[in-house]
Amino acid sequence: MENTSRTVAAVILDLLAENGVKKAFGIPGVHNLGFWNALAAGRPEIVNVRHEQSCVYAADGLARASGKLAVAITTTGPGAANTLGAFGEAAISGSQVLVISSEAPMKSRSGDGARGILHEMNDQSALFSPLAKRILINGKEIVLAKSTTSAEQAIATVVDFIHLLTAAPTGAGYIGIPSDILNQEFSAKIPAISNEYAQYLSKLDTEVVDLSKVLSVLAGKKKIGIWAGGGATEVSDQIAKLADHLNAPIFTSFAGRGVGCTSKNYLDLPIHEPEIEGILTQCEALIVFGSQLDGMNTKNWSIKFPQVICVVDANPAITLKNIKASAVIQSSKLDKVIEGLFALPALPSWVDVKSICKQVRSKISQTQKGSAGLSLVTAIEESWPTQNYIVCDMAISGYWTGVYCRVGRVRQIAYPVGWGTLGFGLPASIGPSASAVPTLVVCGDGGIAFGLGELATVSQEKLPLTILLHDDGGYGMLRFDQLVMKHPERGVNLFNPNWQQLAAAFEIEFTTTDLAGLKKVLANRATKKTPAIVLIKDSIYPPRSTSPRWPEAADK
Repeated sequence: MENTSRTVAAVILDLLAENGVKKAFGIPGVHNLGFWNALAAGRPEIVNVRHEQSCVYAADGLARASGKLAVAITTTGPGAANTLGAFGEAAISGSQVLVISSEAPMKSRSGDGARGILHEMNDQSALFSPLAKRILINGKEIVLAKSTTSAEQAIATVVDFIHLLTAAPTGAGYIGIPSDILNQEFSAKIPAISNEYAQYLSKLDTEVVDLSKVLSVLAGKKKIGIWAGGGATEVSDQIAKLADHLNAPIFTSFAGRGVGCTSKNYLDLPIHEPEIEGILTQCEALIVFGSQLDGMNTKNWSIKFPQVICVVDANPAITLKNIKASAVIQSSKLDKVIEGLFALPALPSWVDVKSICKQVRSKISQTQKGSAGLSLVTAIEESWPTQNYIVCDMAISGYWTGVYCRVGRVRQIAYPVGWGTLGFGLPASIGPSASAVPTLVVCGDGGIAFGLGELATVSQEKLPLTILLHDDGGYGMLRFDQLVMKHPERGVNLFNPNWQQLAAAFEIEFTTTDLAGLKKVLANRATKKTPAIVLIKDSIYPPRSTSPRWPEAADK
C-alpha cells in the first residue's frame, strides 16, 4: 500500500476493501462523517439504513450469507448504543461482524471523564464488551471491543480485528475511534498485525491434532451419529463424506442447517421431532462438530444423548458446560480432524434416514397442528431456488421455515435463534439483497413493525427482496405461549396498518395470497430484481421446535 496521505477513515475503508468488504452498512452522524467524506471508487459502498440497529442486522445478514467479514458503521453515544440488540444476536451466533463507531473528539475531552460533549460517555466500548468475541493468549483474556485514542492505534486495531474476528471460532467485535481522529491525515506505513496476535494465529495454523483418544472411544462402535453446528459450515462436504463412510445420520443445529446435506444420511428435520430423537437414542456414539449444544437446539438438554460423545470445536468450553464428553479435540482445523477420522472402518447402514424423514413429513402434513406450517414450508421449497437466500424472523412462519425448510447448501437460511432477537428479519435481509442476492424474508406483523422504516431503504436501494409477511394480528407466538401457560391474552393483539397502502407509500409492489397460492406467487418473485411484499393471513400452528410444544407426546 502506498504511503500517500489519506484520512484515517479513508485508510480504514481501504483496509476493509483489501479484505473483501464491498459493502458496509451505516447511518451518517455529525461525528462519523469522515467515512462518507472518504467514499470513492475501490472503497466499500456504505448502504444507508434508517436505524443504527438495522446497520448491524444488515451486516449480520450478509455475514451469515457469505461466511465472510461484514461491517457496520455508526456514530457516537446513542448511535452506538442503538446497535446493541443486533450486536448481541451477531455475537451469540458467531457472525463475523465488525462495528466501527465514532466516539467523542479527543481535543474536547477531559482526563477526568465525561464532561458533556455531544453524545459523550465514559467508556463506549464497555457497552459491547460483555458480548464481543474473546480470545485467550498465554492465560490472558482479550476482549475484541476497544476504544482507541490515536490514529496509529485505530488503524492497528482495525488490522488486528480483521484477522481475529475471522479466525475460528468467528465472532463480533467493536472499534471506537474519536471523531477528530477519523478526519486526521495519515501517511505513515500501515502496520502489520500485532506480534502477539500473529503468534496466536500462527499457532492455530500449525496446531497438531491428536486423534488417539477419539479413535479409541469410537473403536468398535457400529452406530455412530454426527451432530453439526454453525462452526462446521466450512467443512460441509467433508462431513457428508465422513457420514457416508460411517453411515452416520447427520443431526444439525439451527445454525448448522445444510451441513452435510449432500449425504444420504442428512436429516432434514430437527431433533425436536420424536422420530428424529429416536434415531439419536439408537446411536452408540455421537461426534459433535462446531456446536455448543445450546438449550433451544436440545430442548434444554432433555434429549437422550448417547453415552459416548466426542466434541470437536475451535473453542469447546461452552459445549463442555452443556454435556459430558468422552473425548475432546480443540481445533480450528476441522478438516484435518475429519480427515483423520477416516481411520475408522467403514460401517454398514443401520437406519434409512431418507425414508424416516419422508414418513415424518407426511405425518406432519396430515395433522391439524402441522398441515398449514408444512404447506408454507413446501411452497417455499418448491418455488425459491437454492442459490437464492432466505432470512427468517422470530415468528411462527419463521420458525417453520428456519427449521423445517429443506436446504440444498449451507448458508441458505439465516435463523436468529442464537440470541432469539425479534425484529431481525427485515433489516438482516438488507445485507444479502444489497449484494444482489435475491432474498426472501419470512416475518410476522409484530417483528416487521420493529423496522418499518427500513422499507424506505429497501425501496431506495431497489433491492431484490421479497417480504413474505404473515399477519396473524399481533404476536402470534406469545399468544400461543399465553394459551399453553393458561395466562390471560394480554398485550399480544396489535393494531396493524393497511399493508397495501403502506407498500404503496414506499413504492413497493404488493400481493396478497393464501397458502394454496403461495408457491405460484413466490416462483414469480424468485428472479425479480425489485422489492415486493407478499401478504398471507392463514392460521399457522407453531412447530415442535418451539419450546411450548416440547413436552407434547408424539402424534398418533
